[in-house]
Amino acid sequence: MKAHRSTLAALGTTAAERRATYRVKPASGPLVDLDARTLPFAAVTTLAERLGVRPEELLAVVGIPGRTAARRKAGRFLKPDEADRVLRVARVVEEGARVFGGYARAGTWLRARHPLLGNEPPFALLGSDAGAKSVSDELIRIDHGDFA
Repeated sequence: MKAHRSTLAALGTTAAERRATYRVKPASGPLVDLDARTLPFAAVTTLAERLGVRPEELLAVVGIPGRTAARRKAGRFLKPDEADRVLRVARVVEEGARVFGGYARAGTWLRARHPLLGNEPPFALLGSDAGAKSVSDELIRIDHGDFA
């Protein structure tokens, strides 16, 4: 699994990168190749705090039930598919923070209903890839001055 270094920084974690079996200097690009147990459950709490929502609300959006969340919290790490969904939300939140100038403003925008997104709060759409793409597209339009 790959993730952006900046997205991991937004989650308050760093990458535990895979080590190559051959001796080559790793590329220092924006993408990081992650180990399966690299995203700690604490990243969910960090992201929820930055958004201004309860961790349970964030877990509901990314599709992690309460009992599963309790097991992941005890085990300290998310499974790769769960981590991927949390990273998707974090990427959109990071983009919103860049557009609006901070996580608090991005969280406020993500929680408010938006007429161009079916009068739904953008946060509720982040549970699917298509919804995250729609929210990301709207953030790009706002950044460029369209529909702002």
